[in-house]
Amino acid sequence: MIRIHDLSLSAGNFRTGPLNLEPQEGAFNILLGPTGSGKTLLLESVIGLRPVKQGRVILDGKEIQDLAPEKRGIAYLPQDLALFPHLTVRENLRYGLRAQGRISAEDESHLERLIEALKIGHLLERPPQGLSGGEKQRTALGRALATSPRLILLDEPLAALDPALRGEIQQLLLSLQRTLRFTALYVTHDLEEAYLLGDTITVLIDGRIEQRGRRQDVFLRPATAKIARFLGFRNLFPGEVRPPGPGRTGMAISFWGKEILLPEEQAAEAFAAGEKVILYLRPEEVLVLREGKPIKETLRPNILEGRVMRVLDRGAYQWILFRPSGMDISLEIHLPNYVFRNLALTEGQGIRVAMRKESFWVMPDEDRG
Repeated sequence: MIRIHDLSLSAGNFRTGPLNLEPQEGAFNILLGPTGSGKTLLLESVIGLRPVKQGRVILDGKEIQDLAPEKRGIAYLPQDLALFPHLTVRENLRYGLRAQGRISAEDESHLERLIEALKIGHLLERPPQGLSGGEKQRTALGRALATSPRLILLDEPLAALDPALRGEIQQLLLSLQRTLRFTALYVTHDLEEAYLLGDTITVLIDGRIEQRGRRQDVFLRPATAKIARFLGFRNLFPGEVRPPGPGRTGMAISFWGKEILLPEEQAAEAFAAGEKVILYLRPEEVLVLREGKPIKETLRPNILEGRVMRVLDRGAYQWILFRPSGMDISLEIHLPNYVFRNLALTEGQGIRVAMRKESFWVMPDEDRG
């Protein structure tokens, strides 16, 4: 449907690209990255608010980078919503249809269904100035979808909402997308929002696309330590690839003075013996062992003794900082509340933890080559 090819963009001293991106048709595509990574710049170039000096934007096989925004056939929902203050909610909703000269019964029926789905029928005669944040959000979304666009670009439209209202609008967005099957390219720097909404996720950092894939691939199998750090991963440890040895298959990784043999599919790429790597250990999969309980043989090679250094209540789970004995590292552990209560852990307590092989992910070292 839409394809971004070799797009190089600039704003002041900031440069991107060249960027290549082909959002999945009929899906919710997330453009995820930190503030200042070029997300909005890319969206504004696709919609036509910024000139494209190098590269192409192709929609349904036709280049559109030189067309005026209103001729591109793309809906756009900016962060500030850009509702027209001199128009009522009804007039804002009908603006795109009126601009395109569309007065068919089908268009009217579609708009009525949108008004019902967005629950804004009682607001139609009111101006935007008198609306709450959520009501403005619903109105702006309705205006963007009124023309039945196949493609809609959304630039952090929920950033200003409080968490409860944001969650409500997120669910509404998902429901509308699943019903209307439009293609969405949605910009955010919010990790939870990206995971909730995204069918696909493209990670943009410092003007470069670092990774693109399904949300499970990006969040569970980041391609680089740079992506892992942006995603908030903390249990990142240096290691080195060793020959697996006679009769063994997989990757042998030396770290913490130990050696662990991991399946090759638990790595971002193929690594040769001697290469430096970064291991990620998922904090929710670290097991705290109970005294007197039998231990599986598969866990015995990966047991550490140490102390609980700190405990923080994160609401949905308990955050534990664990310091292994005789080692200059710390390990973060996430425990479900019921597990934490059963273990009755306290700061300073000595414990043993174990790690499954399946809980590790291997990435290239940041300093190589």
